[in-house]
Amino acid sequence: MKQVLSAIVYGAPVAQPRQRHRHVVTKAGGQFDMNYTPKTHPVQQFKADVKDAVMRANPPSALLDCPIVLECRFYLPRPHHLMRKRDLDGALPHTKKPDLDNLYKAVQDGLAKVIWYDDNQIVSFGPNHGKFYHEKAGRPRVELTVYALEVQ
Repeated sequence: MKQVLSAIVYGAPVAQPRQRHRHVVTKAGGQFDMNYTPKTHPVQQFKADVKDAVMRANPPSALLDCPIVLECRFYLPRPHHLMRKRDLDGALPHTKKPDLDNLYKAVQDGLAKVIWYDDNQIVSFGPNHGKFYHEKAGRPRVELTVYALEVQ
């Protein structure tokens, strides 16, 4: 396993929402159903932030065409009731919404056609992933690392 990229995306992570659906009737009389995520949803800005952070972190010059391990540590905003003196200073496990898989989906969509061709190349999320409340002195962010698997 070879590390290809490591980047930090500052700002509160946003989960990929469920797709919206719309039935479209064309002028020619054809019909189809369309799935989409609204352009004004905050996840669109989060995906752009992920792409920008990765581009600043010196990504590979060509898209990866191999099995990939994507490791993400999501640090979500820490609520005020966990900022008391008696609360631990470090990161704490986050057990509320958003779901970890939906956070990963947003990152995967943000990196498609930037680091790899398609999400189906991701074979694992690595051993050091998860979602946490940020440290008392920290701030919300995503720490992501991309590994390329060498296939024998």
